Amino acid sequence: MQFRAKDCYSLALSKLEKKERERGSNLVFMFRLPFAAGKVFSVSMLDTLLYQSFVKDYMISITRLLLGLDSMPGSGFLCAMKITEDDLWIRTYGRLYQKLCSSTGDIPIGIYRTEAQKLPVSESQVSITVEDYEDTREPREPLLSRRGPHRNSTSSEPPSSSSHSSDHPLLRRKSMQWARRLSRKGGRGPSGSKGATGSAAERISQQRLTLFRRSERQELNALVRTRMKHLGLSATGFNGMTDQGNRLSYILINPSPDTRLELHDVVYLIRPDPLSLLPNQGGSRKVSNSRSEGHRFDTQNSTHL
Repeated sequence: MQFRAKDCYSLALSKLEKKERERGSNLVFMFRLPFAAGKVFSVSMLDTLLYQSFVKDYMISITRLLLGLDSMPGSGFLCAMKITEDDLWIRTYGRLYQKLCSSTGDIPIGIYRTEAQKLPVSESQVSITVEDYEDTREPREPLLSRRGPHRNSTSSEPPSSSSHSSDHPLLRRKSMQWARRLSRKGGRGPSGSKGATGSAAERISQQRLTLFRRSERQELNALVRTRMKHLGLSATGFNGMTDQGNRLSYILINPSPDTRLELHDVVYLIRPDPLSLLPNQGGSRKVSNSRSEGHRFDTQNSTHL
């Protein structure tokens, strides 16, 4: 179990668990991912149970059941299956329930689903994209400036002096940028066009780099990963924890049969104990072997006769 401060999901989960405790239900703890993965049973708990087994004889059988070394007749255990692309043809939870119950005897009891959150775009990124959009539309500015009342004005005059552009702040901003661009291009010959295109390409590439720049959390994660590589540690487990802030995970307990299955869903199953089927299978195999041997002896006797 991990504690995260100011986590809305953990706060909502704690409130839900409190309501379930008031109702007298312990089902919520069963659907937590560490509990289903078997990571909750600690060594200290095992030491306590082993110490009690010297005094209480029934604690030995309970400890064997908890560790999975033994099973009760008619019991099962909790496991999970992950929905892949090959399982999407089932489509709904009800059809998956029918398929598993008829084929393997597994009983689905819930779905663990993870969705990616769409984070809002920051104001800096919005301003950069607006400037990119204005740069792409700058060659059309002479048409806007010619539509003003002064059609005979030369290109050296700033178009911001027109009354039409003064009414709209966006057009005035575009016209000022166009005037600055014309003043920069003034005095350049034909060779200056190549330099202008090169500088424009560099500026666009820089804007794209700043647009897709990494956040502070991603920078820290990259530093931690490089430090782990220098220390000879594996960074695979740390890579899986970097995007947890942008994901939302929740549990669907006993969903409706019309619930659509999605890719990477984790379905919790109650699977019957496979050890309980071994004696019956062994007996059936012995019966089948005895029948085959008897049939073979009958055929041999018939051939001798």
